[in-house]
Amino acid sequence: MRIQTRFDGEVAYVTLNHPPVNVIDFDLIEQLTVFLNEVRKDSRLCAVVFEGAGPVFSAGVDVAAHLPATVERMLGSFHGVFELLDEMCVPTIALVRGACLGGACELVGYLDFVLGTESARFGLPEIKLGVFPPVAAALFPRRFSYQGAMHLLLTGETLDADAAQRAGIVSRVVSEAEAQADLEDELRLLRVKSSSSLRAVKRASLEARGWTFRQLVEPSERVYLEQLMATADSVEGLNAFLEKREPMWTHA
Repeated sequence: MRIQTRFDGEVAYVTLNHPPVNVIDFDLIEQLTVFLNEVRKDSRLCAVVFEGAGPVFSAGVDVAAHLPATVERMLGSFHGVFELLDEMCVPTIALVRGACLGGACELVGYLDFVLGTESARFGLPEIKLGVFPPVAAALFPRRFSYQGAMHLLLTGETLDADAAQRAGIVSRVVSEAEAQADLEDELRLLRVKSSSSLRAVKRASLEARGWTFRQLVEPSERVYLEQLMATADSVEGLNAFLEKREPMWTHA
């Protein structure tokens, strides 16, 4: 199994568990989708929590899945998780330790509340491979500071937990030793509320923002599939990463 799951009747816990760096591949996405669809049926559900097993939250979506043969399937599958979270309309929380990169950073950036330990690092390194993260390109400049989001997207550099908090990606920085206790403290604030009322608040927020996830990401997906993947550099960058060599850009 690529994920560890637990549902205590109120909170659904998802731990990404794909060593060594919890890469998000097709199997992980499928297992996550199945679990979320199971717990969404319970009216007592008041929160979904994401964590990563080991010292790394996740290095992001499988690079090999970005190659032309599977990229459209990969985008549809991964972005389906975001749509499912919207459909569930429950509070979403992440506890991030270590690296949270690429698609994992996109996912965390879409959630309602993020705890980051001192070891947490956030980044969108796709540009170094000649590609870009479609959700972050569409969402981050409008959700976080424009300049900060564009710096992440255009440079591929990472932010530590404090910088990520200043950027708005992290809600609170917590100590490694107290991280789990701090997470449970946050969850207690939700457990004592009416789950139907929590869903209503989440639904009101989603509907008031003026766009669905599909409306948000569709233009970005279109540029990715129709324009980016038509360039030689996008495939060269992906292959160079997989072959562990420096890319040879042709700028075309």
